[in-house]
Amino acid sequence: MTFLKLRKYIFLILFFCFLTASACVLFIKRSSADNYNYNESGSGSIVERLFNELKPGVVHIEVLGYARLKNGAIMPEEDIGTGFFINKNGDILTNFHVIGNAGKIYVSFLKYKDIRASIIGTDPMSDIAVIHINPGGRTITPLTMGDSAGLRVGERVVAVGNPYNLYQTVTTGIISGLKRSLFFPSARFYGNIIQTDAAINPGNSGGPLVDYNGHVIGINTAKLANNAQNIGFAIPINLAKRNIPELIKYGRVIRPWLGIEAIKLTESLSTLLGIKYVTKGLLIEKVFPDSPAYKAGLVAGNRLIAMKNINYIIGGDIVTRFNNKKVNSFSRLEELISTFLPGQIIILKVHRGRTVKFVKVRLSRMP
Repeated sequence: MTFLKLRKYIFLILFFCFLTASACVLFIKRSSADNYNYNESGSGSIVERLFNELKPGVVHIEVLGYARLKNGAIMPEEDIGTGFFINKNGDILTNFHVIGNAGKIYVSFLKYKDIRASIIGTDPMSDIAVIHINPGGRTITPLTMGDSAGLRVGERVVAVGNPYNLYQTVTTGIISGLKRSLFFPSARFYGNIIQTDAAINPGNSGGPLVDYNGHVIGINTAKLANNAQNIGFAIPINLAKRNIPELIKYGRVIRPWLGIEAIKLTESLSTLLGIKYVTKGLLIEKVFPDSPAYKAGLVAGNRLIAMKNINYIIGGDIVTRFNNKKVNSFSRLEELISTFLPGQIIILKVHRGRTVKFVKVRLSRMP
């Protein structure tokens, strides 16, 4: 090989190396720029824009009330929470547990401070409430309701509230889980609560959980106590949207009612109580007078026995199916009833001793 050919080959090799290095540099720069833009849009500019859009519609709630101590004494009590406007009339959606014991309620937002609010409607079972302020020429910006039916785990969300009285705090996170169940003293959520890792603390209750389109998809309501980290919960907005019209019109939610008290019957408990013909279901202990169950002829227990320091009322009907769906717990019965309207008819499979009956019951309004 001549010197000229060798030099030509060396030149081509060096040129190829130069092109390869240049392409790598451009790729790295482009990747870095993409990552920067992604991070900026994911946790910087988009969150900033969302917060600026949301904050006119998010309110700080201060509650003055009274608490009764165990010795009977009454002590003044203060609490804080969050809410958000749902229309221009001055109606505000929040949690029931924020205002449930209220004597006086004050609302602050934007430049407006300590505006007296009144309660329009409450629903302890879904832990939501609507309160109201007189617009009085003030600028009111209702938030946009979203759709919680199509949420996905991993979807990014923003929470706005007043944790520990820190006015208008914004936190970000993702939807960590869906269809969770939670049970509070008055509220029951059967497989529909939203779990999020967006920071939720006392004072956030009643505030909006918002997707990256700026639509409210949940109402922040609770976090796990003790040492749990980044585990918060929100009520799906679709549940609230279904109940808001009744809260505003009637002051409460009109729910269907069966009218029984019952305990879960298991194989071990049936053996313990000497029940031989059915081992799983709901043992009716009480039927409320003039209730749908009473009118349908369901029978309550009539004999009190105590076993292992627990009182049982036996001798009543045992419900095993609700419209051909198995019923193994009272919470399951409540869940099934909640899908019906007052006035609709259900069919219960009932065991009364050796006899099996199918009983039609017309549900009524919960008193």
